Amino acid sequence: MPFVGRERELDQVSAVLARPPAVVLIDGEAGVGKTRLLHELSSPLLVGNCHPMRFPFGPIVEALRDAELPPGLNPVTGALRPLLPEFSHLLPLDPPPVQDPQVERHRLFRAVLSLVDALQPITLVVEDVHWIDPDTRELLAFLTRCLPAGANLLLTFRPEDASFPVAAFRSHLPPHIRHSQLSLAPLDAEETALLAKHLLPDPPDLWPLTLGVPFAIEELARMLAEGKGSGTPPALRDAVLLKIEALPVAARRIVQAAAVLDEPASERSLAAVAGLPPEQSERGLAEAVRRGLLHQPAPGRYGLRQPLARQAVYDSITPGIRRRLHRRVEAPAETKGAVSPREEQVIGLAAQGLTNREIAESLFLSPRTVEVHVANALRKLGLTSRRQLPGSSG
Repeated sequence: MPFVGRERELDQVSAVLARPPAVVLIDGEAGVGKTRLLHELSSPLLVGNCHPMRFPFGPIVEALRDAELPPGLNPVTGALRPLLPEFSHLLPLDPPPVQDPQVERHRLFRAVLSLVDALQPITLVVEDVHWIDPDTRELLAFLTRCLPAGANLLLTFRPEDASFPVAAFRSHLPPHIRHSQLSLAPLDAEETALLAKHLLPDPPDLWPLTLGVPFAIEELARMLAEGKGSGTPPALRDAVLLKIEALPVAARRIVQAAAVLDEPASERSLAAVAGLPPEQSERGLAEAVRRGLLHQPAPGRYGLRQPLARQAVYDSITPGIRRRLHRRVEAPAETKGAVSPREEQVIGLAAQGLTNREIAESLFLSPRTVEVHVANALRKLGLTSRRQLPGSSG
């Protein structure tokens, strides 16, 4: 994929890595371009990936497997033979066994440190540390306390999925280890258009559907290039559905409610459509936000981050559940004088200055239905004009 819109971030990371020893943390949502940024670095890299299965020392083994081992290695590196059997002919003989597991573990950690020392200048990259296994986590804590003078450590992760204690990790770094953390944001509209031009001869405006996430832009462009028209690209759909399946039940129902409502809605409306009591809806909403499926585009309003993600969630809802959710959207509010979820959705758009016809087109309703919803909501709220709606610019 072409490299677009990340020049400043590339310069920032390159500047830190140019002065080892250093630790760099790069975070960002799935598909935002963390791995793509690494491909532009000129520093020599050894890259390993954490996996959802959390294999012990998995990313370290993967990274070291690509190393070119120099001659004359420290004898302690022989402890790596069980982890790197393909390098048995290049590694020293195994050191004598010891009975204490902690001593054996310390020897293994020293072996990795010694090998990194022999490979410098080098940057050890561990990707997707939100899936880090406990053994690798302990090894990284050990390495950062004694990084060789010509070595760096670079970690990437998704903050919405992270169980890795980033703050604690940074706080334990020795004073002589330089460190930096970079958060990658999606591309803006202009950068999205530029990337789309690299991918398609005459691209449409992809920003409204992708909100600048490079993975979504690339997948949608590939689908359009194949003449498949608009829709949710299969790879993006599958990624969203995997995240949905991993949610607790309450959070999944909140996300489904958000997909049916389409426009950002209040917690009360999401709970009403999801059919959840306040305590469960509060926990479900917090989890959906933490996992990065829902965001808060305006105070007190929550919705799915991307239109393509919203469509993927909506299409995954079984017809029976979908009908039930839609019935709750149209149902009158239980509390007398309170607006229903649909009424709240309509007046939210009215407060943004949309006309009844524009609201109708947005929500696939008739203008007359929108007119009735606006009138009922104004009456329940004790207002006489839509210009009195909170947030209205009229």
